[in-house]
Amino acid sequence: MSLASTCSARDLELELLDPGSQNLVRLFKHPGGEWAEPPPAFRNLRVDPPAGHKDAFAVLYIGDNLPAVATECLILQAGDGDHCTWRQDRAAEYRVARYGFLKPALFLPIDGKNRHRLGLSGGQRPWGGYGVYQEAALTLHQRFHDVVHGLSWESFHRNQPGRVFALWHEHKTTIDLALVTPGSYPRLVDDPQWQAFLAANPDIEAIDGSAT
Repeated sequence: MSLASTCSARDLELELLDPGSQNLVRLFKHPGGEWAEPPPAFRNLRVDPPAGHKDAFAVLYIGDNLPAVATECLILQAGDGDHCTWRQDRAAEYRVARYGFLKPALFLPIDGKNRHRLGLSGGQRPWGGYGVYQEAALTLHQRFHDVVHGLSWESFHRNQPGRVFALWHEHKTTIDLALVTPGSYPRLVDDPQWQAFLAANPDIEAIDGSAT
């Protein structure tokens, strides 16, 4: 039995976002990906349901800033010696959606003090893969979905540029989530905020992974 099943709820920390306090952002590839639930067969990311339970819930992955979601999508990467790059070929595949919410949003972090309490610290889990995270996500959804709106964590990638929020699709209406500019989704490479980020960080090298 996993620690996510047996840990006391009293020992877990929560993350509460004030309504209207910030915009959240998402990168997506496919039409409808800014809002629609992914089909169960494609629910394979960090805190999606594990095998055998893919239809249990769906996750909308969003972040508190554009570099964070670009890092999660492996567009922005830190290599040896913190040499940072961004993948032009991969960036060209994505569009940017932004969201606001009008009601408080409550997330259960899987990092910080909760990481050990949930059995997700480095020494507690197998090397590689999302399996242990997905099993924990299923358990946490079963235990807390009536009161918690999703899971959160600081990006696990190097340099940790921001926080990721895995909102359970069933709670989009609970927090009154809405697209800031519905139907207007710039390509990442054309997005003014992304362009300003690159201009402010000229040491980030643009590379074309499709050419290797």
